[in-house]
Amino acid sequence: MNSNIVGLLISFPFLALVIAVGILLKHRFSISSESMRKFVHIGVSNWWFIEVNFFTSLGYALIGPIFFIIANSLFTFLGWGKALGMDDRKRNYGLIYFPITLLILVVMQYQGIVSSLACSIGVLIMGYGDGLAALFGTKWGNKKLPLSFASKSYLGTLVMAIVSFAITFIGLGAYSSLGLGSVFGISLVIALVSAAAEALTPLGLDNITVPLLAAFLLEVFL
Repeated sequence: MNSNIVGLLISFPFLALVIAVGILLKHRFSISSESMRKFVHIGVSNWWFIEVNFFTSLGYALIGPIFFIIANSLFTFLGWGKALGMDDRKRNYGLIYFPITLLILVVMQYQGIVSSLACSIGVLIMGYGDGLAALFGTKWGNKKLPLSFASKSYLGTLVMAIVSFAITFIGLGAYSSLGLGSVFGISLVIALVSAAAEALTPLGLDNITVPLLAAFLLEVFL
């Protein structure tokens, strides 16, 4: 069977599973709406593994992100999130911005503008870095950054930097020919830039700025 078809057949059940598990966690274990939102955020980022392993055609690869954009837009603007306790429309905008970024990165990858490795690291930094930063920051981040436009904590920013560093270090170490010193230095730069972008970007737009900045910077270094 065509690998692109296989990718599609995996993508949609995967998305449904992520959402279903998020709903289960909220209703069975009473996790907060923010925790559920970030669980879905982290889970959806793993779609990129399907993208790089199964899709060989731009047209097929774009179907997933386009579907995510439409579904998440309906979820946000039609108020479907209220049934799940996710009625903060401004917070739910991030659910739309992230698949928009996935779409942009897919196009840039297939057009040869940014390498697959750079795109992959950018997506995972946004998924795991931002997701875990929000979870830790919301739960234990009592001391907030002195920002008037966002409620970000020092702990959340630190977690973002650590996770971004780890993802970049592992990605470059495993899939590039760079020496250990270069991998460490580049990972540190990406971590600092990603953490700063996540903290300073308002209105949930960090779902766009963080992965794109990380991917473009990595492309410069690579």
